[in-house]
Amino acid sequence: MPSKISLCNKEMILQVGRNIGWISVIYFLALFFAIPLRIMMLYSGDDYRYFMPAEGLFDFEFAIQLIMIITVPVVMAIFLYRFLHVKQAADLMHSLPLRREQLFHFYTLTGFVFLVIPVILIALITVMIHSALDLNLYFQLEDIFSWTGIVILYNAVFFLSGVLMAMVTGISVVQGVLTFIMLLFPAGFTLLIIYNLGLMLYGFPSDYFQIRNIEYLSPISHLALLESNSITAKAVLIYLFIVAAAYILSLLIYKKRNVESASEAIAFKGLKKVFKFGVAFCMTLLGGMYFDAMQNEFAWLLFGYAAGGIIGYFSAEMVLQKTWRVFRSGKGLVSYAVVLALLIMITQAFTPYEKKVPALDEIKSVTYANQIYSDPNDPYAPKPLFQRENIDAVREFHRRIIQNEKTNEQTMKSQENALIIYQLKNGDRLVRQYKIDPNDYEPQLKEIHESLEYKHAHLPVFNLKTEDITSIRINKRMTDVPLTISDKEKIKQAMSILRKELEQEPYTLDYPVGNMSSIEILSSINQYENLELKQSYSSFINWLEENGMLEEAMVTPEDLEYIVVTNESIKADEFKEYQDEEFMNRILKGKNTLKITDDDKMGAAIQKAGYDWYNEEPYTAVFVYKTGNLKEIRTFSDRDVPAYIEQYFK
Repeated sequence: MPSKISLCNKEMILQVGRNIGWISVIYFLALFFAIPLRIMMLYSGDDYRYFMPAEGLFDFEFAIQLIMIITVPVVMAIFLYRFLHVKQAADLMHSLPLRREQLFHFYTLTGFVFLVIPVILIALITVMIHSALDLNLYFQLEDIFSWTGIVILYNAVFFLSGVLMAMVTGISVVQGVLTFIMLLFPAGFTLLIIYNLGLMLYGFPSDYFQIRNIEYLSPISHLALLESNSITAKAVLIYLFIVAAAYILSLLIYKKRNVESASEAIAFKGLKKVFKFGVAFCMTLLGGMYFDAMQNEFAWLLFGYAAGGIIGYFSAEMVLQKTWRVFRSGKGLVSYAVVLALLIMITQAFTPYEKKVPALDEIKSVTYANQIYSDPNDPYAPKPLFQRENIDAVREFHRRIIQNEKTNEQTMKSQENALIIYQLKNGDRLVRQYKIDPNDYEPQLKEIHESLEYKHAHLPVFNLKTEDITSIRINKRMTDVPLTISDKEKIKQAMSILRKELEQEPYTLDYPVGNMSSIEILSSINQYENLELKQSYSSFINWLEENGMLEEAMVTPEDLEYIVVTNESIKADEFKEYQDEEFMNRILKGKNTLKITDDDKMGAAIQKAGYDWYNEEPYTAVFVYKTGNLKEIRTFSDRDVPAYIEQYFK
């Protein structure tokens, strides 16, 4: 039927206004409270000392802004297209002499105008406040315009997502749920896939991929980052494309939608199977992820897959059929289980991926790290190794890890990450990640860690320019006053000796033993580097002694009141609260103890004691300091215990 009603019909606009105008009012009031009112509260008055500059308008009550920017557009879309989900309203609206394209354009554009008006009003009010209070020192007019554009862009993304979901469902509640699922789906589904591939494929770098900008895959998580980050031009273009695609797709779907689909959970028959098996698959991955995190056993992983798949399948059936009596309709679940079992078997048999170690002549460089990092440009991120002998050492280490797959998947006494990144000559990158017990690979790790190239690539102290260093502070344990070296010549000498000590330091997995202090290096570019001053750094200790600084830099017997030692076996799980305090009191009040007050004997104890008590060595001691009633727990192994202590407890 030809259209006889204008899209600018006053009554239609008023009708839409009655349906969604209240949402615009609430949106305006919330934004007014979060931004203009907050600005007036912060920057009115005469006490300029407390006025702090802002990076942008997102600095003001960001939590309120975040909630409103995410929820209001979705709620607007739900109430705007409510007529599609009520049979009588759907029949009435589609009986009007208007083509569906006209209805869609009118409702969508009108709803968006109602959504944007509060944002523009807030921007105008903020501009007036900015001019009236002369706030150029704290934020600029450009910040207001930038905020306006970003909020309108995200409003469009969330609103059009809600409109798209309105077209594929016949229930308003389902529309809201599906909208947020769709918005979170790219990041959430990627996370589930990456995590589960890490469970099924040995060496798959799931942690490495999980922390590399996965939050940018969802507009919700991306928006949450804008409090401290700016949006890029690339992101703006992507969101504009998403808005245009959602608008066009919503129109195409709406033109094919049946009026009778009102009150149906999914409006299109073909999408019902996609929804059902999609929910089942996501719940399968989520179940496996949960039970692996809780139990870390393959049998529990399979149970998680089965439980998640069953719960997801029947939950989707309940939504589609709008009843809980769905447990007889399980034919599709059998087919799904067969397909899932085949996928698991195929993944488990993917040997070429798990056994892959590139040939030496294919590798340009390799990066090895025992921690997962997200930004390769971070100054603390490990740098690649280029020397052939070091690349080959990492390859040999990698081969040993692959050979010991079954051993590595068992319970380990000690556990650390092994991240290996090969940069190949053809431009490709091969990344693998493992959990290993370093005690099983000590020869391989020793060869890698003791190479000068590795030390220079991994220790930030080698990247510091000596001329940029302003001071070196050395804090001996249990004291508040550090030794500060600020003389340029002494800094130059100290750094030269420290770097040589680090280059000559052997790799070991043993617990640290002996006298230790912490070194803090400060540079003029506001960079701080920390390292430990170990008892094995004999050249540096001699240099401190020659310059009369040793007593300020390291603990000496003069710092101690006494030491109490016991050989009783005491484990960490014996204490529920305040473990250190209870543990020290037990030793200090114990009968089978040795109290040491002689300076020579305390000096020997300082040089032989390990740190903390969780390694449960045979001998445990409490060091009582003279200042501040400070106490410290240390241990002695059978190998390092001073002879007089061993003799006493025989």
